[in-house]
Amino acid sequence: METNQLVLQKLSSSDQSISGEQLAQELSISRTAIWKAIKTLKQKGYQIESKPHVGYKYNDNGFLNEFVIRRYLSAETNKNINFEIREKISSTNTRAKEISISSDENLPLVIISNQQTAGYGRYGRAFSSPNTGIYMSLLLKNSSSSLNPGLLTTATATAITRAIEKKLHVTPSIKWVNDVLVNGKKVVGILTEGIADIESRYIKQIVIGIGINYSTDIDNMPSELKQRAGSLLEFAKKYSVSRNEFIAAVLQEFFLLYPHYEKGTFLDEYRTHSAVLNKKVTITQGQHQYVGYVDQINRQGEIVLDDGTTLSSGEVTKIRLA
Repeated sequence: METNQLVLQKLSSSDQSISGEQLAQELSISRTAIWKAIKTLKQKGYQIESKPHVGYKYNDNGFLNEFVIRRYLSAETNKNINFEIREKISSTNTRAKEISISSDENLPLVIISNQQTAGYGRYGRAFSSPNTGIYMSLLLKNSSSSLNPGLLTTATATAITRAIEKKLHVTPSIKWVNDVLVNGKKVVGILTEGIADIESRYIKQIVIGIGINYSTDIDNMPSELKQRAGSLLEFAKKYSVSRNEFIAAVLQEFFLLYPHYEKGTFLDEYRTHSAVLNKKVTITQGQHQYVGYVDQINRQGEIVLDDGTTLSSGEVTKIRLA
């Protein structure tokens, strides 16, 4: 690990100030090297207080920091996951698929970027990715002989609603299958993709992309998004929850659910948060549209309409209250 990262790790792991002398002794490097590392880290955006005769203290200002994220994770989750954190990337899902080609030794891998230049959602739609959001992809081995992307997406949405409730103290709703809403506005989008082995056609790896309007000021979003997009900014400020802390909360909840998601034990919780259950909806699936009342969300995470139509994929384009 480079000197800069060693210093950052030490500071990020402590709630107290650490003197330059102590850092130098613990890392077996010179005071000059410590000073240079601190200067470089500050220039990159990390908020580090320097006080004479006291030392250096790291403040979590939301700047992406693996060491801070890990502080909020359980020992078990920390042990099992790896990180790749970027300042700017085309798309975290695209990066995950690039990595999947070479190896699966370091999985699960969590890829997070401060900004995306070519983020995308379902059906390849462009996804606005200013540097105030959370853009994260999980690259996972598929341990199952099959893959139910709908069930995995619903599990992911449930994990995110848990994190929102626990950290931000607001109750979200879920628009089947992949949108999390707060006050009726979309704050989270989820995109699950499978990576198949060409010869066997077996889904060997899974990519789960998560985009969250976290510290995003809606007024600064493109005009076409303002009507339907929401943000967690108000709640993040109110409860002083940084991006790093919230990312950790999402990961913690996800990795509690993921090992057993195929059993669907979380589905009652998902149904409780559903924005479509018992509502009249229009669902678009390819060139087809289905209109009806959502009678249930079954054990596979599928929507069942009142006429018996069962849909495992599609997009809810309209919700009517009556």
